[in-house]
Amino acid sequence: MAHTIVTLTRGDAHKIGEWIEYHSRLGFDDFQIILDGQVDDTQSVLKSLDVPATIGIHLRDEIGEYAEGLTPTERLAQTAAWRARHQEELAAGRMRGVDPLSWRQQMHFPGILAPYAAGDRGKGWLSLLDVDEYLVLRGPRNVREVTSAAEAPRIRFRSLDVDTTGHDPGRPVLSQHSRRWSFDDLVALPDPRWARRFKSLVRYRCARLTSTVHKISLGPKVIADPEVARVHHFRVPLQSGVDVPYSVDDPIRLPD
Repeated sequence: MAHTIVTLTRGDAHKIGEWIEYHSRLGFDDFQIILDGQVDDTQSVLKSLDVPATIGIHLRDEIGEYAEGLTPTERLAQTAAWRARHQEELAAGRMRGVDPLSWRQQMHFPGILAPYAAGDRGKGWLSLLDVDEYLVLRGPRNVREVTSAAEAPRIRFRSLDVDTTGHDPGRPVLSQHSRRWSFDDLVALPDPRWARRFKSLVRYRCARLTSTVHKISLGPKVIADPEVARVHHFRVPLQSGVDVPYSVDDPIRLPD
């Protein structure tokens, strides 16, 4: 039973090696990396990695708008303008996404997922994780223990942001940041959407993208206990628009 991660990445050469090594040690043995334009030496880094996993590299040309160099306020303005321009296409379903990045994911992911959903890659489980997201297990030793015990073809993991204040791109991510949101604090918010942020791990046959990369597919699911399995999101810059303290010190390290 294989375990796959598919991601869309851009400008992540400085951290993608650490991310792949971590998840490889966690039990993922197949990585499909879509390069959203070639803006750094990510491709060379990927080819140099020595991990017990297959690494597929998929080059894609730049399309649409990008947010590099924008402040959080400017990003919000870019997203609002993008939605306004494409309101008709989004409403009619001719375009999917909530911003230019999620639209590109909707453009690029289906072709990568198709052979898994069709059974051409055998049997296994697949997740769409960003390079700033880490699956964290507390109890299970590896991802195989999680999937072998699953009672549904979709497992959903709560997503908790990590405080990345003072982030230094020249240093390993996991050695810099350890304080995260508390799930209890998210539940206490008036807006319930913050406590409902998930990332999914699904059987290959369910690897068909719906309206969001967070669900991947529809159908039966189980929600993992966040004390046992969750996703830590090392967002840079920090999430704006939500007043939640980073109240839990929860360091993670490369698994043995």
